[in-house]
Amino acid sequence: MATTCLALAAAVIVSGAPVAAASAATSASAGKPRDVSDCFDGKCKITITKPVSFPLSSTLGFTTLSIARIGYTVEVKGTGPGASSSTQLSAGGNGSVGALTVRVLSITHNSATVRLAPSPH
Repeated sequence: MATTCLALAAAVIVSGAPVAAASAATSASAGKPRDVSDCFDGKCKITITKPVSFPLSSTLGFTTLSIARIGYTVEVKGTGPGASSSTQLSAGGNGSVGALTVRVLSITHNSATVRLAPSPH
C-alpha cells in the first residue's frame, strides 16, 4: 500500500511541476501556444513543432494566420476574404504580413519560435 501511494505521488509530480503544468507544456510544444486566443490580437510568442493555423483579428488585415517551419525557414501566411499575404524568414529575420510584424527568434531541426506584434501605425 505504501509503495502504491509513493508511486501515485511520483506520477502526480513531474520534475517538481504538477501534472497540469506538464500538460500545458506538452500542448505548447505540440505546435500551439497554451491558448491560441492569446494570438488573436497579433501579439504573442509561439513555438511550433508542426504547422499551425489560428484566427486573427481582421484589424490586422487577415482573419487567419498560418505558421509553418520549412527546413530552416519559417513561412507565415495571413488569409482572409479576398486577401492573402505571406513571408518566409530565417532565424533572426523580420518581416510583415498585413499589419502584423513577424520576427523569427529561433529555428531548430524540430521547432521554430516566432514573435508576433501589430505593426506600429
